[in-house]
Amino acid sequence: MSPLDKTAITNLRRLTALRAIALCGFLATGLLLTDAVSAAALLFVLLGLCTTLVSGWRSRSQRPLDQWEFFGHLLMDWVWLPPLLAVSGGAANPFVTYLLVPLTIAAATLPGRYSWLMAGLSIAIYTGLMLIFPGTGAEASVHGGHMSGSRDFYQHLLGMWATFTFSALLIAGFVNSMAKALRERDNHLHRLRQEQTRREQILSIATLAAGTAHELATPLQTMGLLVEELQARDDDSAGRDADLALLQRQVDLCKQALEQLKSRARDPELCSDEEPVSQFLQRCLERWQLLRPEARSSLHLRGTSDTRAKLPHTLEQALINLLNNAADASTQPVEVIADCSADQLLVQITDSGPGLDCGDSAPAKRGFGIGLILSEATLSQLGGSLALESRAPEARGTIARVRIPLHDHHSAASELASGQVESTA
Repeated sequence: MSPLDKTAITNLRRLTALRAIALCGFLATGLLLTDAVSAAALLFVLLGLCTTLVSGWRSRSQRPLDQWEFFGHLLMDWVWLPPLLAVSGGAANPFVTYLLVPLTIAAATLPGRYSWLMAGLSIAIYTGLMLIFPGTGAEASVHGGHMSGSRDFYQHLLGMWATFTFSALLIAGFVNSMAKALRERDNHLHRLRQEQTRREQILSIATLAAGTAHELATPLQTMGLLVEELQARDDDSAGRDADLALLQRQVDLCKQALEQLKSRARDPELCSDEEPVSQFLQRCLERWQLLRPEARSSLHLRGTSDTRAKLPHTLEQALINLLNNAADASTQPVEVIADCSADQLLVQITDSGPGLDCGDSAPAKRGFGIGLILSEATLSQLGGSLALESRAPEARGTIARVRIPLHDHHSAASELASGQVESTA
């Protein structure tokens, strides 16, 4: 059960306890003031206890509680409360102020439309009680000794109605606004905690990457020397030459990756020269093909293919990470669809693997780990986004949708960098 569901269940339990206390208080007050409670009033008290039992039973369930259902439990008070007031003094009954309690709960826990609807119902019920059941005899004497039917008594009821209406509108407006501001603050703090956790995770990954790069430098140099010695031998073997050529390319790629890591560490916002987006995507696929010679892919370009932009090298690495995930998921060719417009680039990477809904062990098999985390962080820093979804039910596989703006990624990265500097300061 999510935290929001737990909060709704907790609020329902509080509502149940409050309703039980209100019913007990009504019975105690009636017995103390009048030494007796009418049979009709007892009937509606029992009805109120029934609604309390229903709400209490629902609060023990583990099923999620949505807003409409919680609002329905609030409306249960209108099943027993208005008729109970009608048979026990009408609008002159001091217990009539309890009409504001469901409204206050709605304003504090639900969106504005629910609180305004509850305010309208509360005012309508109080107005009906005042017009149809204004109170007679002993009930009227409670309010300052005014007798029912007298001019002073009706003026007193009119003043109570105006006060009640003003209070209901005030609760629906200001209390709901304050509750909404508190919820927005809590959501903002939750997002900040998530962002802080994500940055700490990325920092640990970056530290690991830096250590790995340092450890790779010496063995890569040794491998390069061995390849040169093997190539200098006189053994004429076509198979050996092909293997050595492949090994040499792999070593060169590792060296290139280390050099790029160093340059990007010095300048995280380093971008390539302005070029067509289609050319950038082709270069990404060619580099990925060198890293994964056994993998296959197909590129489909849509939209304005000649759009030119300065795209950062980090975007290239993010796309390669996603391509690696797709290649790890299945042996079928990876389908890449790029839709380019004047202001943004949409890239869709599709594989034919097991999909997202294939069990707890699926993420490890698909390779959705460090590469996915780094890709998502990179796209977020550039002002873009990454979304994953399954191809089911029409086919198996996973679709990674990448959205990246073509002109404002520099400003997004600059704002993030400046924000980090201000936070550090």
